[in-house]
Amino acid sequence: MSGTRNIFINLIFGFQVLLTFLLWVGDKVKLPVWLQVVGRLHPLILHLPIGLAVVFFILLLLPKLNDFENESLRKITFIVLFLTSFTASLTALCGFLLSLQGDYGADSLIQHKVSGTILSWLCYLMLISYNNLRERRTIFFGLTSLMVLTLFFSGHTGATLTHGENFVFEPLTREAKFFLTTENSSVYQLAVQPILEKKCYSCHNESKAKGKLVMTSVEQFMKGGKHGKEWVEGKSQESYLIKVIHLPLTHDQHMPPDGKAQLTEKEIHLLETWIHAGANFEKKLIEFQITDSLRIMASAMLRKNEKADEKKYSFKPASEEVIEKLNSPFCSLFSLYENSPALRADFFVQQAFNVKNLEDLKEVEDQLVELNLSHMPVTDKELSMISKFKNLEKLNLNFTKITDLKSLKSLVHLISLSLSGTQVSAQSLKEVLPLPELKELFIWNTSISDMDQQAIHQQYPNLNIVWNLFRDDRPIKLSKPGLANDGVLKKNEGIVLKHVMPGVTIRYTLDGANPDSVTDQVYKAPIPVESTTILKACAYKDGWLQSDRYEVICFVEGYKTKNAELLAKPDPQYPGEGVKSLMDGRKGYADLLKEPSWLGFKENAFVAGFDFGKEVSFVKEITISYGRNTASSVFPPAEVELWAGNTKQTVNLIKTVKVPRPKSNEPAKVDALVIPLTAAKYTYYKIIAKPVSKLPTWHSSKGQKGWFFVDEVFFN
Repeated sequence: MSGTRNIFINLIFGFQVLLTFLLWVGDKVKLPVWLQVVGRLHPLILHLPIGLAVVFFILLLLPKLNDFENESLRKITFIVLFLTSFTASLTALCGFLLSLQGDYGADSLIQHKVSGTILSWLCYLMLISYNNLRERRTIFFGLTSLMVLTLFFSGHTGATLTHGENFVFEPLTREAKFFLTTENSSVYQLAVQPILEKKCYSCHNESKAKGKLVMTSVEQFMKGGKHGKEWVEGKSQESYLIKVIHLPLTHDQHMPPDGKAQLTEKEIHLLETWIHAGANFEKKLIEFQITDSLRIMASAMLRKNEKADEKKYSFKPASEEVIEKLNSPFCSLFSLYENSPALRADFFVQQAFNVKNLEDLKEVEDQLVELNLSHMPVTDKELSMISKFKNLEKLNLNFTKITDLKSLKSLVHLISLSLSGTQVSAQSLKEVLPLPELKELFIWNTSISDMDQQAIHQQYPNLNIVWNLFRDDRPIKLSKPGLANDGVLKKNEGIVLKHVMPGVTIRYTLDGANPDSVTDQVYKAPIPVESTTILKACAYKDGWLQSDRYEVICFVEGYKTKNAELLAKPDPQYPGEGVKSLMDGRKGYADLLKEPSWLGFKENAFVAGFDFGKEVSFVKEITISYGRNTASSVFPPAEVELWAGNTKQTVNLIKTVKVPRPKSNEPAKVDALVIPLTAAKYTYYKIIAKPVSKLPTWHSSKGQKGWFFVDEVFFN
């Protein structure tokens, strides 16, 4: 038995040597995928040594322990100490592996790694000195005291990495922010920073900088993270910060991540408006015009932040099983805040809206407090369903097809109602204006006249009504148009353009020229295209500045091959769905490279074979859809080779294409390489795309290998 015990004690000693070695050279280690999984067990097992240590201390303090003849108690105590030492070593090792996978602040990470290693050594030293407790009593209990102190320090630095700086004492210092006043503080301090502090700081601080982004410091926030600057002044929808917020909740890049408290629609709206106004960190609230939309929203947010307690509800919470069942890729249902029975439902993707998903919410009709149906094809018919949600406090129907609000009269708890961009009239508003709890109403971009607005304001002076979100002395720039059928067009399917603003005129070109407001074609119906096409479009409306140019490559579904295969493996970090990713018609986003649409290549060239099963002469061009994201070292291929023949074994090189490299950093986008073909009959095609072997001198990673990302290959 003593031999087995010595083997395990020596194994624990080996752990200590390995931990000490990793402490010095860990940053140079490149982890295989299976070790990344092992590292992510750290949060799961870290509580084991803590719990075992508590049991050990209790056993150590038992009076009978002073009786060294009590052999059974001594053996039990030794076993607990052994398990404490073993799990402490294992936890520290997993922690080292996890530290190599994320962005953490250097100081706190070093402190946590060093204290974890010291704690592991102390547990081991206590283990080997326990059998000589009589002779080494002072040493043993000295080690025990050091172990307790190190355990607390290691736990504190771990909490800092996980929850942010000053996590434990933050409630004691929270009140300091309320000394800010509208006279001496900026809109950023009063309204924007509290949102970031509540929803973003825990992952983006000096101790834990996910994506290398630190928000707790204005200087570092302005510098941005690994994707560059987080916003484009005056262009909220082009800002990376806003893009990741609007991604589906289940998306890897959605922020805040699933499981964290999500931003409310009002918070998102305020961030968008702040960026639209120029993302100014210094301008004080009182310096904005009293009618300025940012001032109105910031003032409302300030009043909300000053409320002492979150609202309590008397109804029972819905079961986790019901909430999980009602969640879908196009409907997200979640608690308003932790441990609250109140629920919020958000619907996504207009084309995927299903009335049944709305009907299914009757299972939580008592708990549903907020409902967001913005831009969904909701009509007056669906309002009767919504009226059943008797505890509804916030309802967003912006840009829906509703006109008659009679069904909403039963929502006596309604506090906020958004009807912007709808066809509601002053007459239909009379149905909801008397609601007893109604505090705010959004009806900008509706046809309600100035005279009706004045009459409503006089009758309901305490109701906060936002008539025109962008009211200003200067004309406002329209947002860009976009594609309604984003992705790959089916054969005989035209390009469908859209804009969120009713009454907008969209002009476009298909020849690479920039559109103008006079001569270019006006979009009226789907635009027919037969092959890969570059579309450029702008939006125009009287009283508004024209939008920035919208530019997109429209891909058309090609001929299907009988068989396709990858002849070179993609990088393990970006495997996509194998060859399926090349032929599924699903486009990737150039700034979201972990999507399964993308196949990433760095060490190997991209090599794929396509077999039609018979000789074909109809292929006139081959299009490769690839990503360009210079900030992430994703470049066009240096060279593309096209091979063709009648079998896989008899292909010959028929064309070589060299692709120009970017000459400086540029915005991320999806690009296309179109390879025209001369008339010929082939059965089998092979494509080889070689990544850039050395990044150019202007790049921050100059001299290193570049990435090549591909998501689709089309034969047209």
